[in-house]
Amino acid sequence: MKNKSGPLLIYLCFNVLLFSETQTSATVFYNYTRNLNDGNNAFNLKRGYLSFANDVSETVSYKITYDVGSNDAGSAYTAFLKVAMIKLKTKICDVSIGMQGMNMYKTTENTWGHRFIAKGSMGAYGFSPSADVGLGFTRSFGLVTTSALVTNGGGYKKPETDAHKKTSLHLVYGQPKLNNENGFNLGGSFSVEPYDINENKTETVNVMGLFGGYAGFGFRGGIELDTKKDADIMGKILSLYGTYSISESLSILARYDQVDIDTSSSGDGIQAIILGLHYRLGQGMIVAPTLRTTTPENGESVNTFILNFEFNF
Repeated sequence: MKNKSGPLLIYLCFNVLLFSETQTSATVFYNYTRNLNDGNNAFNLKRGYLSFANDVSETVSYKITYDVGSNDAGSAYTAFLKVAMIKLKTKICDVSIGMQGMNMYKTTENTWGHRFIAKGSMGAYGFSPSADVGLGFTRSFGLVTTSALVTNGGGYKKPETDAHKKTSLHLVYGQPKLNNENGFNLGGSFSVEPYDINENKTETVNVMGLFGGYAGFGFRGGIELDTKKDADIMGKILSLYGTYSISESLSILARYDQVDIDTSSSGDGIQAIILGLHYRLGQGMIVAPTLRTTTPENGESVNTFILNFEFNF
């Protein structure tokens, strides 16, 4: 009988060496929501993220993130593999392989800085998924950071269903993470994804975003203009947002979105306003009471109070 303990021991040692330096983190989004129009209210566990990351060497690193949240089938807590990526640092550029975050609105979401309160505008209104499977290439030239992605196109919750791929380009001049560093940025993003109407006809979905942001003197804010063209249907988003720090723990925030899903027709426009406070209770815990008003172009406004929490472990 062959001794099988040797290969098993090697395997276990490999895993110990690989994961011994792994950085593990978890983030949970929780809230209490009350509709001020009809009084309906609920406690909600909105999202949970569990991440593992490690620098295997000077040139190779990996990241794995599980996203627990709702899905189209109606389940409240379904686990999705949102990120499963290996990054290779080369002399030409950084190459990322696998399931990874999209480059379309990460910079603007950093400028907004309150993902636990609301997604970035492109993600909130369906202009772009937040992650997808494919290849990514990133390179910086001084103050300019560029990235290109070739992905399936449907996002990390949907399987690939056709032979076409999505190409996404992103360019930012300045500081791309204004939620961490003061400075400014200007830039844009663009994606193109073909899809088949039938055997003889192919259309494309084109998404373009232009943005600018600034952080300094206790203030952080930004503006973005996004467009989405799907065949003959054109949609637009104008988004303005800002945060002002009153103290190290307390800030006030505001956001205004003007959305038109189809500019050629009337009645589908939306105006959304968020006003609130952002209070850091201590290490790893943030609370943010917010008032939100969503006004359809043809309809009554919906007013909501949401007490948001973010827990970091």
